[in-house]
Amino acid sequence: MNDIRTQPDLGALLRGHRRRAGLTQRHLADLTTVSVRAIGNLEQGKVRSPRLDTIRLLADGLRLGHTQRETLLDAARRRPGTGGHPENEGRGLTPWLVRGPLIGRETEVAALTDLLGQPGGRLVSIVGIGGVGKSHLAAEGMRRAAADGTRILWQARGEEIPAGELADRAPEERTVLVLDDAELAAGAAQLVALMHAHPRLRILLTASGPCGVPGEQILRLAPLPVPASGAETDPALLAEVPSVQLLCSRIRAGNPLFRLDDSDAVVVAELCRRLDGLPRTLEFAGSWALVRSLPELLAEVERSPFGLTAPPMTADTSRDLVVRLRRTLGQLSPAGVSFLAAVARHHLSWSVAEAATIVGTSGADAAIIVFTLLTYGLVRPESLGGDEPRFSVLNHVRHLYAEARREPRRWRATVMHRVGPEDRARKVAVGEPGVRTTL
Repeated sequence: MNDIRTQPDLGALLRGHRRRAGLTQRHLADLTTVSVRAIGNLEQGKVRSPRLDTIRLLADGLRLGHTQRETLLDAARRRPGTGGHPENEGRGLTPWLVRGPLIGRETEVAALTDLLGQPGGRLVSIVGIGGVGKSHLAAEGMRRAAADGTRILWQARGEEIPAGELADRAPEERTVLVLDDAELAAGAAQLVALMHAHPRLRILLTASGPCGVPGEQILRLAPLPVPASGAETDPALLAEVPSVQLLCSRIRAGNPLFRLDDSDAVVVAELCRRLDGLPRTLEFAGSWALVRSLPELLAEVERSPFGLTAPPMTADTSRDLVVRLRRTLGQLSPAGVSFLAAVARHHLSWSVAEAATIVGTSGADAAIIVFTLLTYGLVRPESLGGDEPRFSVLNHVRHLYAEARREPRRWRATVMHRVGPEDRARKVAVGEPGVRTTL
């Protein structure tokens, strides 16, 4: 019998899970962005109609297993006034509620809003390397769109597109379908068919690269800016660099007393540079600072930018970054991968003309390849002054190529490239020019 009187109380369940995890209400609030007051009210049973999105957020912060998570959600659903409300029983998570503040991306959010607002902006793709924050940017953009009355449908990787929900809406209603970490089985044809069937629908993709549909608007998401050389001499100015802001915010989540000063400035600046300003890796590093010193973390990152796995109690791992990076490399042409292998050996910045000389190709061909590498987020522009743009390869990419050169057998694999109606296996060059290793 499913009598409410025989079921666990939401407040008692939440409090028990929190205490077993060794967390205070403040710690849980820092992990989830739910306020301390809200957590306290939930534990005391003062909230008659708890939002299920908030409970899911707390379950994520507590790292609950599937059974514990469902029990907590069931207890929330049984609270008076919760059952049957569409805003609480909506399809999936409300994505912007499960992420912390978006740091250093105001320009990108404004660009996303502008692209989606354009008459021709029916399909917008946020593209970039894994861990750069594409989903977070999309979530913030959709949070703002929802506040203006836009209906948001959010689909995670592997989920089917909700054809029924797209049809069930008022003709004048604005709807954005978000395909997060998109991997569409039918590819571009499926998107074209969707837009034909729903003329007012707008689609937002987050993916490693463009989908190639005509009219696609592309927003290239680069890593956060990292400290310039010598920036560590002034901690106040250093603290204004977006990558430093993110790293310090994650450190303070575990240690609220942390303040950036002269003693930490050099290490923090170098951590941000070595981690390429990638939000996910910076979050990993900041979380590990709870149990490891900053010099220890830097020593680990100097050995490998992939060296910091996700903290305990977290399902994610930094290995995912390797998998995603290799997947992105697999989307490049053999010429593109060979070009990247050559310039990845150089730690300094380079111009298109210099890269063409290094690789032994024409300036026109080099420009096309650099444009592609920028789109996929594998290289970043450098603001070094002068009229000629300069670029550098991400440290993560350089490390992966260096490792492939040292241990070619470990990295040998076959990469699939779509080269027409059939998929054909094609080996991709990695390492030194003329040496055939593969990623």
